[in-house]
Amino acid sequence: MRFTTTAVLCLLLAGTVDAAAPADPTPELEAWLQAYREHYNRQDYESLLRMWDKDEPNVIYMAEEIDPAMRGWPLLRAYFNPRPGVQVLDGILNHYSKVRAHMIAPDLAFATYQLDFTIQVKGQRPMTSWDRVTAVFRRRGEEWKMISYVESPMAPLTMVRKMMQRQVPDDFDEFVKAQPKAIPPEPETP
Repeated sequence: MRFTTTAVLCLLLAGTVDAAAPADPTPELEAWLQAYREHYNRQDYESLLRMWDKDEPNVIYMAEEIDPAMRGWPLLRAYFNPRPGVQVLDGILNHYSKVRAHMIAPDLAFATYQLDFTIQVKGQRPMTSWDRVTAVFRRRGEEWKMISYVESPMAPLTMVRKMMQRQVPDDFDEFVKAQPKAIPPEPETP
């Protein structure tokens, strides 16, 4: 029988949660994702990066469009600010749903959720799709901070078939026009 790295981690850490940890972190992480979504949709990457654990040197971000996974702050910062002072997107509209989370250690939570997105790269037509996501969060005091994010698209044929059934939301153009067009500042280093 084959196990994924995530499955092995979850099996190894099962039962290690103490009584002080939330029994079900799902509601807290749903609220966290709502704030993350707001920063992402405004393309406010400096605020978005503050939601990551600055004390974790080996943060991981696996975007479906980039191979291999990015590890560490320099690559994460470069992903969210590929050309300092230049906006690459006309707009992005993310929505997170189907959040399921559980504690894997007293200060760690593992979550799966669905990311639905509509995106328009400058000079291109908007497109809409979705990904399945797995993420690991660390509790720092009263706040959750992300330390790992992995997008997991479906098999290509399944994804394309389902993607062809979707349409860009009717109000996406109005959403893009309503967004501030200020050039984002370069993010601070943690």
